[in-house]
Amino acid sequence: MIKFFRHIRQKLLSENQFSKYLLYAIGEIILVVIGILIALQINNWNENRKEAESQQKLFANLKIDFQNRLGELEEFHSSKIQAVENMARLNTIIATHENGFNKEELTGLLAYLLNNFSFNEDFKLLEGVFNTGLINDIKNETLKRKLIEWPQLVEEMLEEQRIFQNDNLNKYGPLLEKYISNRRLYEQFDFRNYALPKGQPITLREDYEGLLNDPLLENYLATKEVHLRISVIDLGNLTKAAKEIINLLEASYD
Repeated sequence: MIKFFRHIRQKLLSENQFSKYLLYAIGEIILVVIGILIALQINNWNENRKEAESQQKLFANLKIDFQNRLGELEEFHSSKIQAVENMARLNTIIATHENGFNKEELTGLLAYLLNNFSFNEDFKLLEGVFNTGLINDIKNETLKRKLIEWPQLVEEMLEEQRIFQNDNLNKYGPLLEKYISNRRLYEQFDFRNYALPKGQPITLREDYEGLLNDPLLENYLATKEVHLRISVIDLGNLTKAAKEIINLLEASYD
């Protein structure tokens, strides 16, 4: 009988020890799992932090790029508005030149219209955002949409720019060359201080009266005015979009 009770006691002690070891093992497993989860969470946090820092640097650089382009856009927008206003004065001179006109003023007005207002369309940083797929990582949907729309707005403006270049090369320029010296025109080219220095001899026999009486001048100016007015609208839209993008970029990393 005594042996029987000893056996029962030993068995209970063994079973109790096994339970302790089982609980200890489960505890160890739980601690390992928790450690792995914490490590994964820290790794994810570090990756997210690096990604956020990288995107903030990208936004900061994009902001600088757009600010530089904004200055150019505002300059061209103002210059084209001035060109449209010059058209009214040119039309008045054409209509009333029999009563006399100021040759220097006329030359300055004509020279101003030789400007192609060539916008620098090279936008490597933004192209890289599209080509590398970084555009898809931008969480601000409004900013993403504005950036996606930007190239189309630029293309609309560049379309008018190409028309200016073609017309100046094939229509407007050759017409003026028939009557006025190119040197005299570019002496009056009042844009970014690009004008030629005055004082050099001009031997070309000029005919301002012939130019003002040539019907092609009035027709070319009318065509140019249409494209200028369209370009003013396109530049206005582009300028507004650039300002909105800059504000969104600032809000995304400040």
